[in-house]
Amino acid sequence: MMNYHLAYGTTDYLESLMEKHKDEDGSFYLLEGAEDSVLIHKTSGESLFETANSYEAIEETGGFDGAGFIVFNNIPVSSEGRPVFEDRFKQRAGLVEHEPGCVGILILRPKDKETYIVSSMWKDERDFENWKESSSYEKAHKDRGTSEGLSQTIFTGKPYIKSYHLQHQMG
Repeated sequence: MMNYHLAYGTTDYLESLMEKHKDEDGSFYLLEGAEDSVLIHKTSGESLFETANSYEAIEETGGFDGAGFIVFNNIPVSSEGRPVFEDRFKQRAGLVEHEPGCVGILILRPKDKETYIVSSMWKDERDFENWKESSSYEKAHKDRGTSEGLSQTIFTGKPYIKSYHLQHQMG
């Protein structure tokens, strides 16, 4: 199983961190967002970052190659709710990775926090916006807030979305 270690900060700081660790095992991806930037270290090993948010991939299809726009859906889930949440995502109806312009999906289980990250990688922002207007998006989200959807009691906070542009990758 692959580990993903995330460090947040300014683009300049994260570029220097990536340069510092360039000879380490694994791959690095620098993503730039409107509010912050994130450096991702994908490896089978431990984190190289002093303060990392560490995750394990529970599902990974495609990847960052060919992606210009990355969306992180941050979803806080209680420890009791994890099995139900993970099962629902493994059987998800939308299969977003088959949508035009989607180059990958990544479901990250937090190692030391509550917040999962469900990330979709897109060729560009327009492809993501087109998917949000599609019937398959509607189908994938039709049960949200209903008795068919996940019980709201498994969430410890409101989900939130952050989006990024891939700036640089190495390894």
